[in-house]
Amino acid sequence: MRFLVVTKSREGAPPEMAVGMMQMMQGWLAEHRASGKLEQTWSFAGVQGGGGILDVDSLEELDSIMAGFPFGQISTVEVYPLADLDAALTDQIAKVQAVLEAMGGG
Repeated sequence: MRFLVVTKSREGAPPEMAVGMMQMMQGWLAEHRASGKLEQTWSFAGVQGGGGILDVDSLEELDSIMAGFPFGQISTVEVYPLADLDAALTDQIAKVQAVLEAMGGG
């Protein structure tokens, strides 16, 4: 199961903790990249935030990984499930065609 995770800082890290939090973030990224769970990452230019794609086996695994996100307490975190676009379109076309046929407009 793949998820897009987008984070944006609600507030800055306390100055005395900023370097430590950034170092923790480097460790968090390295751990989850090495495990293969974190496929891609990026930061937003000019904005304190970024995103990535996580590939996990369960929602519980996603929750566990995000529970360790170092900036979680000062960030807005949005998580979106990802679906294969080709498969989604094929499914949606079939559903719309079925509705049209049921309405007699097939």
